[in-house]
Amino acid sequence: MNNLYRKVAVASVCTALGFALGANKEASAATFILAPTINFEVIDYSERVWYEGDDYYTYEYDGVGDSVRMWDNSSFGKIRAAEGRLFAEFNIDSFSSVPNELISRVLFQTQLSFVGSSDWEFRNPGSFGIFGYVGNGTDDLSDFGAGVLLSSVDVSSSSPGDLLSLDVTPFVKQRVSNGDSFAGFGFRVFNPGFVGLGGDSFPGYPLRMVVETADVAQPVPEPTTIFGSAIGLGLGGWLKRKKLSQQNKTT
Repeated sequence: MNNLYRKVAVASVCTALGFALGANKEASAATFILAPTINFEVIDYSERVWYEGDDYYTYEYDGVGDSVRMWDNSSFGKIRAAEGRLFAEFNIDSFSSVPNELISRVLFQTQLSFVGSSDWEFRNPGSFGIFGYVGNGTDDLSDFGAGVLLSSVDVSSSSPGDLLSLDVTPFVKQRVSNGDSFAGFGFRVFNPGFVGLGGDSFPGYPLRMVVETADVAQPVPEPTTIFGSAIGLGLGGWLKRKKLSQQNKTT
């Protein structure tokens, strides 16, 4: 009878230990800050068109990029002579192995460094748009008209130093789901004027992408699995001790 009590006691202790370990779920979450892989500006130069019958001229754009230059400053906008659109592409290959549902939020963050002026050509444009497109890590003239509108930013009453944090989660999750290597963002004004991005809060680069992942709880074994494993460990230990005891008696 004492042996039976001992077996039950050992099994009970092992079962309790198994449940305690199984209930100790480990959770982890992470935040990744990405700088753009490449920044560049695509410029569409306007063409001066003379209307002889009305005796005046105007500037017209064909909507096609004419030249590319690396992003040596953060200003973009439109004046009579040209329209410049800024682009930034982020490498998202490192998230290709992350299940899409674990990406909880993706933010595009930047700071306004310049918003219009008293100069007519460089006035406040009132708003600008952020467009998302599939990038390739290179600067292309064709990017001038690329992308779908993700968000419209009202800067009519903004001031230099204002921070912007825009949610671009659905777009980036779609890029990851499709296996795209680069998520691209384009910036363009809706009216004549200029906007500048970057500032003291973003040293070294004028914008960034922040990717937040959700808490991931480690899977907890089913109670029947825990119970069976605990019983097996408990009885295994008891049988080992019984065998050693018999060997000692024989000796």
